[in-house]
Amino acid sequence: MDVSLPLIALVGRPNVGKSTLYNRLTGSKRALMAATPGVTRDRREAEARPLGYHFRVVDTGGLVFGERGDFLPEVSAQVATAVAEADFVCLVVDGTEGLTAGDAEIYRWVARQGKPHLVLVNKADNPQRAEALGDFYALGTADLQPISALHGHGLDAVYAHIDERVRIRADEREAAPEAEAAPIRVAFLGRPNVGKSTLVNRILGAARMIVSEVAGTTREAIDVPFRRGGRDFVLIDTAGIRRRARTTEHLEKIGVLSSLGALHRADVAVLVVDAGGSVAEQDARLAGYVLDHKRALVVAMNKWDRVRPAAARDREQDIRHVLRFVDFAAHVPTSGRSGRGLGRLFEEVVAAHREFTRAVQTAELNRLLQEWVSHHAPPARRNLPSKVYYAAQLGIAPPRFRIFTNHPEQIREGYTRYIVNQVRKHFGFKGTPVEVEWRGRASGRSRPARARRGR
Repeated sequence: MDVSLPLIALVGRPNVGKSTLYNRLTGSKRALMAATPGVTRDRREAEARPLGYHFRVVDTGGLVFGERGDFLPEVSAQVATAVAEADFVCLVVDGTEGLTAGDAEIYRWVARQGKPHLVLVNKADNPQRAEALGDFYALGTADLQPISALHGHGLDAVYAHIDERVRIRADEREAAPEAEAAPIRVAFLGRPNVGKSTLVNRILGAARMIVSEVAGTTREAIDVPFRRGGRDFVLIDTAGIRRRARTTEHLEKIGVLSSLGALHRADVAVLVVDAGGSVAEQDARLAGYVLDHKRALVVAMNKWDRVRPAAARDREQDIRHVLRFVDFAAHVPTSGRSGRGLGRLFEEVVAAHREFTRAVQTAELNRLLQEWVSHHAPPARRNLPSKVYYAAQLGIAPPRFRIFTNHPEQIREGYTRYIVNQVRKHFGFKGTPVEVEWRGRASGRSRPARARRGR
């Protein structure tokens, strides 16, 4: 066994399902299971490799405080040793029984050990029970996760949570030292003749893309590997996208479809606008396409060398006004002809990608959420106050959040915008859309955020 791997300790009362979870994680049946409490007394340890993660897991005996019984002091000592050696502690509780005094006492003991920890509400075997964390919120922690050790439900979220605090991803731990991050895929979008290909050629330092004053020269999205500043990229130059009424040629229509399809395989979109000409409704429509595809965004104000210095500030304000619904995106003055702004453009692309793939700590998110709600509570309707309980980040690329409330149908677009703005204020997420959805804690009812994505 590789003792350098992170160690995850499973603790809890007798018969809450620790051994079932241990068997699920390790893919074995080495831990005995029975309906009789106290079957496990010694701690068992093995390697686990679920879903691309790699760690050690230790199963412990059922912990009981303040009761007399055979082996209880020895069991408590074994649990204490396991927790002392662990990098992360999972407190397993029985969701069918609800919160017991024993659970609460064990949680307080675990919290005093100072180790990162998570409460696993086990036996949540169906969606209704999975949403009903119920009185476990009384523990005073936001780090709750419903699971089914028997069926494996909810464990992917557990792995992601642990990985956020203790690195357990197998591909990151076991990669060769020379292994590097995956390339950032960057799609360049814009209306015809705004200088996309000239800009990409300047970046590459070679005439890789055909450049012409004739609109529509680029017919299809072209992927070009590229390395800059020690980081790998794939640059995707796309066909210029005109208004649908003006897209008449069959090949041009194919090019437009190829351009939009490029967003599916991109991480970051660079929207190229003609700063020396007019920024039109079509530029805003393209920004809307980026939002629809849920991609990070940077705006390249190209042909900036054609803008008079005295008019530069007003020109940038005009562009920002047209694209005000994607105000999270950085705006960079660039010139494909002179190479101006390319260094900053890539800095913003890398920053947007970093925020696009960033996860926040659940405890910090919920601490701030209570402050936001205390400062500005959701409006009540029909004399039914809306209570906000708990939030969790569902995923990245883009960052997605779910907030639990008693009346999700009462949450309106304006309040969702307020929450998104607070998330951005405290966590940043510059350059990436942010999504928020509301869900009823007990009923499982959910309603996606009404605010436009990215606000």
